[in-house]
Amino acid sequence: MNDRNLYGKAIDVDKRGRHRSFSSSVDAVLLDMIREKNDFFDSLAEKWSSLFPGIPLRPGRYENGYIVLYVRSAPQLFSMRPRLKAIERTLASLPGAPKKLNIRLEVHSV
Repeated sequence: MNDRNLYGKAIDVDKRGRHRSFSSSVDAVLLDMIREKNDFFDSLAEKWSSLFPGIPLRPGRYENGYIVLYVRSAPQLFSMRPRLKAIERTLASLPGAPKKLNIRLEVHSV
């Protein structure tokens, strides 16, 4: 009975794992359940800053065959729309890119 931790001290932070709180672990589980897995998008998210330095876009999510790119504000969204075709061409030339590449812009202030 002594080895149980029912009402004792909380488990040490180093022994908990990658999540610091219960709410962060629940958030991670829910996001993992609703996000589509795509190897191309995962590699794109890792290489984004080297592919497009200085562009105020960032990869947000992959959903229903669309790569959703986030911008911080509506003026940035409208300023990025003319560059969208060039970004599509660059992404289509990457290895592992899908045959039909769909990009969507979305305002996301975080």
